[in-house]
Amino acid sequence: MPGPIPSGTMLKRIPTGRALELIRRARQLPQSDPEMAYPRWYLHRWHFLPEGYLSRRGAAGYEQVIRNLYNAGQEDALVRKLVRRVRAARPASVVELGCGPGRLLTALADAEAAPEIVGLDLSPYMLERARARLQRRPALLLHADALAVPAQEASFDVAVAAHYVGHLPGELRVPAVGEIARLVRPGGRVIIADHSWHPWPPIPQLVLREASWHASRIIRLQVFERVNLMCAEATA
Repeated sequence: MPGPIPSGTMLKRIPTGRALELIRRARQLPQSDPEMAYPRWYLHRWHFLPEGYLSRRGAAGYEQVIRNLYNAGQEDALVRKLVRRVRAARPASVVELGCGPGRLLTALADAEAAPEIVGLDLSPYMLERARARLQRRPALLLHADALAVPAQEASFDVAVAAHYVGHLPGELRVPAVGEIARLVRPGGRVIIADHSWHPWPPIPQLVLREASWHASRIIRLQVFERVNLMCAEATA
């Protein structure tokens, strides 16, 4: 099992033996990368789900109960706002990190927000639900860790992260945002939605262009531009 257990998670972590069995089962799914190394922080009873996101029961519980609570009962409105911001960027390609059961991905595909739409998640069970929702819509799903995405630098025009960075342990949030920025071309957009109590760590590559609130100031929406640091320093 990789890495130390983050402090404060002993009552929430999945016991080692149970976690190993969940990983074994997850690796049997068609959409699973059998070589995936699940980080220790992920083996966690997210939202009190007994297996976290590493079971069909966990993925179903998140989609049927937790999702609406997490979005203050206004997920449809949040999805519409995110889709509008993606379309405003007129991207040729968009990636969603931590796409979960695919609600936003499906809305992006229905809105024809970009010719290339990619969603990735660390849970193959979430990807299973996303594929069922997308049906024949044109979108690529990847089983991947969003902290180390198997894509070249500047591969996308827009990256979206809804309730992803706030899930991470504090020490991983800066690397996570750095990886998101790496994926986006200079001049592209990073669009995020996260709870107001989950701080978004600033990094030099991302410049804030828009900030607004959703659900009575519970969820903060932000749009960043990915800048080329070398060009910015040359013109300073």
